[in-house]
Amino acid sequence: MQSIGGDSGRPRRRAFVPAGHRAVLIDLGALFPSAPHFSGTYHPDGLQIRSVRLGVLTEWGIDEWGAWFGKVSYTVVAKGREEKVTHWVPAWALRPADTR
Repeated sequence: MQSIGGDSGRPRRRAFVPAGHRAVLIDLGALFPSAPHFSGTYHPDGLQIRSVRLGVLTEWGIDEWGAWFGKVSYTVVAKGREEKVTHWVPAWALRPADTR
């Protein structure tokens, strides 16, 4: 099989690294920004996406160009409803949670 552009065939580090179960903060406002010139109206029953949520990081993964992502589970809240989601979040949207 022919190598992908930029792949020199040198040994590489692992693409996925277990992280145990670490508490992290996810900045949902940064992860899901509003569109430019957004002019929506407030809906009290809607998803609370403009917040920082506590989540659990279980794995790190690197994409094909070297950016890191964390596999994170967290809860998205709406009035009278909570849903647990798990997906890959860019490292820049994650911070360690203060667990002191």
